[in-house]
Amino acid sequence: MAVKVRVTGEGERMVEGVSSVRELLAKIGLSGEEVVVLRNGLILTEEDSLEDGDEVVVYVVKSGG
Repeated sequence: MAVKVRVTGEGERMVEGVSSVRELLAKIGLSGEEVVVLRNGLILTEEDSLEDGDEVVVYVVKSGG
């Protein structure tokens, strides 16, 4: 199973062997606390499932003081 992922500031890539947002984030080295993940314009949670061929966008949220 492969998912097409676009991470803001990093470009697109295919990620294989993931079936949930949590697995995807672990595989690309990000935490659910630092990103917003969207599929078809809808926000996903770490518990949401992913399907073969899904295209998701990962927005890295940064804050500072």
